[in-house]
Amino acid sequence: MLIIDKYAYTNRLTNFNPMAKFIFAIGALVIAVAIDNLYINLLIFLLMMFFTIFAAKIPAGKYMKIISIPFSFLIVSTITILISLSYKDVFIFSIKIKDIYIGITEYSIHQSVKTMMRVSASLASTFFLALTTSLYDIIRVLKKLKLPNTLIELFVLIYRAIFIFLEEAKEIYDAQEMKFGYEGFKNSCNSAALLIKCLLLKILIRYKDMTISLDSKLYDGEFRTGD
Repeated sequence: MLIIDKYAYTNRLTNFNPMAKFIFAIGALVIAVAIDNLYINLLIFLLMMFFTIFAAKIPAGKYMKIISIPFSFLIVSTITILISLSYKDVFIFSIKIKDIYIGITEYSIHQSVKTMMRVSASLASTFFLALTTSLYDIIRVLKKLKLPNTLIELFVLIYRAIFIFLEEAKEIYDAQEMKFGYEGFKNSCNSAALLIKCLLLKILIRYKDMTISLDSKLYDGEFRTGD
């Protein structure tokens, strides 16, 4: 069981009304995406962090570790918005390489900050739901909302596939690190290539095992929740 799944079943809000948590998180997510306002997005981000850490009692250190991966991609993406190229020096700060200026403008700063806050609010809302609500409860909520069974099945299978991918990747990476597979650039490249190859094979095997498991339980195309 991965850490997100673990907290989804053990946090302080586990037994709280899943429909209320779902509406709260999705409502905040919709507001963050639909309303292009820096201060509203900042408020949503702080509010979701507060409820996740203090209401659900998710350890702050673990929470920061969990969100650090998507936030690292966010930072890289924001940098590409922040930095621009031009043949004219129209920047508030720039460096010149031959005939090209590389720098930042007031507009790029404004856009990058707004984008970062919007995505941060969206991520915080998503992680609130993921860390406080189990997959079983989410399925129950989706069924109560009368979503098509096909969409619910796709959601469950994709959710499970992500966990299989992460579990297998971690096992292979840990085994490679124990054998000093990432010492030096050449070894790192070889190990990364081998990890991708092994990961693909293991995922196919795990997918086959999951299919057999579902068939043995007489899976008829619908996940039961007991409602």
